[in-house]
Amino acid sequence: MRRAAPWSWLSATAAGLVAVGLGGAALLVWWALAFHPAHARLWMVPAGLVLLGTPVLAWLSLLGSGPCGRQASPPPGAYTSA
Repeated sequence: MRRAAPWSWLSATAAGLVAVGLGGAALLVWWALAFHPAHARLWMVPAGLVLLGTPVLAWLSLLGSGPCGRQASPPPGAYTSA
């Protein structure tokens, strides 16, 4: 079984987090332009803030766990004495 390169899942995760963050920013901008003067659809504000803040927390957890600094595990039997 072939393992995926570590950067492939990292770049896919980064793309997903950027998309979620942009979606939250777009939701907040849409609310500010279309609904803020009338103070309507206020549910969009917390939803947009959650979508905007989720990538920040996800990046902090990814960088805190150190996915980029992990070494590949040694092959089975590498530390057995002969």
